[in-house]
Amino acid sequence: MTGALGPGPEADRPHLRPGGLDPNYLWMTGLMRLLCHGVLGDRVDVGGMERVPLRGGLLVVSNHVGAIDPPITGAYLPRRDLYFMARSEYFRNPVSRFFIVGYHGFPVVRASADRAALRQALDLIAQGHGVVVYPEGHRSPDGRLQRPHPGAGFLARVAGAPVLPIAVWGTEHVLPMGSLRPRRAGVHLRAGPAMPVPLDDGAGRRLTNQEIADLLMTRIAEELPAGRRGIFDGSGAHRAVRPPAA
Repeated sequence: MTGALGPGPEADRPHLRPGGLDPNYLWMTGLMRLLCHGVLGDRVDVGGMERVPLRGGLLVVSNHVGAIDPPITGAYLPRRDLYFMARSEYFRNPVSRFFIVGYHGFPVVRASADRAALRQALDLIAQGHGVVVYPEGHRSPDGRLQRPHPGAGFLARVAGAPVLPIAVWGTEHVLPMGSLRPRRAGVHLRAGPAMPVPLDDGAGRRLTNQEIADLLMTRIAEELPAGRRGIFDGSGAHRAVRPPAA
């Protein structure tokens, strides 16, 4: 995903909003909070929301374990201008497309250098909005962190905005893969400290996109229980590049 990104045709960015609050998104996130209260009750555990920058361009990176991760993240993060990268396949059905677009979703073609999606994400961040991405690219099959795609590192590098790590777990039990009926289970959502993206290792060596993406995952891992960190558990299975000291 390296190289210059062209501006892309305007049709590739149908959901770009230059400013203000979107009433569709407001009522949809409100409805999601109401549904969570009705289905999960007091089993929703949210922490670190005071760390979320309330304004300005922001890249939000999160692990992905359950189908409800994007809607629950949008419902509980204290910003009403978040946008989500979503699999392009979800936009083929007009019903699902209606809800995804209303929830500020925009399509990205997985396993490809989708320049239109990257340009849309960069435009939104440049306009002062928050964009949520899932560096792993898919739901984790076992609830533990997987190796991220380098595209997340590229996006973080080019955007030049603070990055907010989000850790989520338990959502895989609410709506298990293949199930349409939600179940009552404990859900946890944690925000880590927002951080600038380091471009080098402190010794002058430029970090690769993959190294930046890996670093983002280490920040997510710090907010997860030990058994959820996967190869980012600090055991040496993965050697993450640490940013230079401030």
